[in-house]
Amino acid sequence: MARDPYLVAIDFGSNSIKLAVAKDSVDEQDKIQILALVERSSKGIRKGIVTNMSEATEALIDIINQAESIIGLPIRRAVVGISGLGVTFTNSEGLVVISRSNNEIEEGDVERVIHDSLTKAFGLNNNEIIHVIPKSYTIDNQSGIRYPVGMVGSKLEAKTLMVSVETSYLRNFTKVFNQASIEINNQFFTPLASSSFILTSRQKKAGTVMVDIGYSTTSYIIWENEEIFSSGIIPIGSDHITADLAVGLQTTIEMAEEIKKHHLNLDPNIEYDGDEQVEIFNPDLQINESFKLQEIADYSKARIEEIFLYLNKELRKLGKNAQLPGGAILIGGGSSLNGIDEIAKKTLRLPIFKYNFDRNLVEFVPDYNDDPTFINAISLATYSIYYSDDVNLNGSNFANAGSSRSQGSDDKPNFKNILKNILPWG
Repeated sequence: MARDPYLVAIDFGSNSIKLAVAKDSVDEQDKIQILALVERSSKGIRKGIVTNMSEATEALIDIINQAESIIGLPIRRAVVGISGLGVTFTNSEGLVVISRSNNEIEEGDVERVIHDSLTKAFGLNNNEIIHVIPKSYTIDNQSGIRYPVGMVGSKLEAKTLMVSVETSYLRNFTKVFNQASIEINNQFFTPLASSSFILTSRQKKAGTVMVDIGYSTTSYIIWENEEIFSSGIIPIGSDHITADLAVGLQTTIEMAEEIKKHHLNLDPNIEYDGDEQVEIFNPDLQINESFKLQEIADYSKARIEEIFLYLNKELRKLGKNAQLPGGAILIGGGSSLNGIDEIAKKTLRLPIFKYNFDRNLVEFVPDYNDDPTFINAISLATYSIYYSDDVNLNGSNFANAGSSRSQGSDDKPNFKNILKNILPWG
């Protein structure tokens, strides 16, 4: 099949689907051109898990049709982000002996040590692996090696992080795309793709956590010494803030969402008069309703603090609470809430930043107002293009690796092309 002159990336969230269309290669200034950005409400997906096959398929077909009408070309395949509660993280270690006379480490030795870490990983029987991320290598007693090929030693060890997905989750997710007649070109753990692209080399080296505050979950990924240190998913998102507002203010979910987006301000420097209110028209009741601004802030603050307290607890387990000089980078729809960075700074005791795309790297043909909800879709596209020569993650190799392990097969999967991509430093 002929190669398309464009690349399509899809971020399928619980609240909305985001689609980015990019030119399939960088221009003469090494910029990536984003040709179209499309959004529509999501159905049939909750916390990254398919809950209604027909609704999810209908939503996907609709956004594909919208994108096709914009670019004037058919869309047949896409890069897809994987995230949500169906994702599991497993640490493992591998070890191999270098037996050749000159003790020089070759690519085949790296493949062997990664494969050995796969065979030693526990709890993957019902999961399919989508990424195997080498965190560090050790040659004899020399640790902290980033890529050992060409170095000399008698023993090679690797610490790896497996990112896997429940088999049923992945099959249902894939079936949605099959029913929409869209081939999944590649699939990535979304925080891996986003953080790989948006974090600078200095941030990855110093120690930085990227926090994606989504609709129903919050994901995080930590980089240190230019390696992925850890990653995880928090089962709380911005929708929980909406629900708290609806209950506390005794209003509808729709009104609570409107209040959260347009009238919430968590800046600690703002002091509200106890009776200061905002008046909003309720279309369901056809009347104006009044809400106290201090109550709006109070109901929201407790839930937002819970997200960062949860993250801080995870950082403490890793020995990284208040110990990441690169700070925390906030992305996702929840990061747009006024004053959320101040709460994060106080709770995490870290420098806090909100991300905007560097216009020296990405050029937007459509108008783009730095909406943080599009960061993942854009990052999936840009990451795929920048690493297009190395990317070969259609899921099949990792799925085969996982299944051969669970079935007890001795057949060794072919990791030669995969390894170039799964190295987090590209």
